[in-house]
Amino acid sequence: MNVLIISMLSVVILFVSGCNRKDVIPERLEGKVDRDLRYSDIKHDPLAKKGKLMLAGGKVLAAERVKDGTRIEVLQIPLSEDLMPTGRETESKGRFVVIDRDGQVSDPAVFDDENKRITVVGEVVGSTTITIDETQQRVPQLALKHVTVWDWDRVKSGYTPYYGYGYPRAWGGAYGGYYGYPYYW
Repeated sequence: MNVLIISMLSVVILFVSGCNRKDVIPERLEGKVDRDLRYSDIKHDPLAKKGKLMLAGGKVLAAERVKDGTRIEVLQIPLSEDLMPTGRETESKGRFVVIDRDGQVSDPAVFDDENKRITVVGEVVGSTTITIDETQQRVPQLALKHVTVWDWDRVKSGYTPYYGYGYPRAWGGAYGGYYGYPYYW
């Protein structure tokens, strides 16, 4: 009996994991993303990988409207097998900036929660300067292609994808979701 329950639970976990991975990389971008490209590969010389699509994720530190779109500053956190930020902030290798020039993020206020995590599909476009405390620092910049926003689920004590973002018809009718499709990094 216990073996049967464990087997069934394993199947459910694998199914859920597969669903998350599918949602994080939309079909239109599958096969175009360089799954071997890591933050450490672009940290010091993002121009060497310019034009490549990659997955990146982390904790949203700031989001604001700027002249050419929405700018999201992210503390990089390694991704799990499910392409979700692991939550181990101490393993971060630095920060990066995602710029949404296509209007996929309708309001930066969606990132106001201090526990907000994202996984983005982004195109490496170069670097930009950010201010950390009183110091200027160059960090990689990505052009947003897709974002998955992970909300903290207090009941499950873990992160789950927010189905209002990037999931077709998530809110009914012809509305295609908040971002059109989730983005990852």
